[in-house]
Amino acid sequence: MDKVAPLVADILDVIAADGCTDDQFDALALKLFAHQFAVNAPYRSFCQRRGVTVRKVKSWRDIPAVPIDAFKATELRCAPPASGDRVFMTSGTTRADMRGRHFHPLLDVYDLSMTRNFAQRFMRGVARMPMGILFPDEIAMPNSSLAHYLALAKSEFGSSESRYFMTPEGIDLPALWETLEAVEQGGKPYALLGASYSIVHVIDALRAQGKTFRLPAGSRILDTGGYKGQSREL
Repeated sequence: MDKVAPLVADILDVIAADGCTDDQFDALALKLFAHQFAVNAPYRSFCQRRGVTVRKVKSWRDIPAVPIDAFKATELRCAPPASGDRVFMTSGTTRADMRGRHFHPLLDVYDLSMTRNFAQRFMRGVARMPMGILFPDEIAMPNSSLAHYLALAKSEFGSSESRYFMTPEGIDLPALWETLEAVEQGGKPYALLGASYSIVHVIDALRAQGKTFRLPAGSRILDTGGYKGQSREL
């Protein structure tokens, strides 16, 4: 990990700077590719079969991108397994017995990328606000990158009354209705965050029960996408 530290630091610096020049991005991408080529044997073999080596890659556009199925077929990792690793897995929609795996010895890059972009594009100058999460937490779904993403949103940007509404039985609709009624009356902006299929179920329940809510100005919804065959699309 010590050899990786300078590379991670360079990536964190670019994220923290909120941008870089094309030349800076190219240099960083080539440095990252050289590292992956050197230490990730399956990826190196993939590149070599395509006649690609570090010397031949002159731009980030020359870097071979692996197909998504590669994450299901082999372990694409740049460090040996360790007890503290996080492993994010795909949902298994295509094949439940073959889920893609992303290995994370550390989450520094993921976390900073999330928080910087979330602050700019979702919070837009608001430090914290009450949030309702329409998705399981990290205890229920430890291999879900979205569960981690939403946990970061809640911990880094949610106010003290923020909470999850997902239970093992599904969305706690009575608690959600009660919260939205209080928000409607209280006048402070509120945020709902969740996967598309959760939001679809909430909308269906609102229609079925004849309920509507007019949330205060500045309220917002984050639809993370991902119908994944679990619900009709809006």
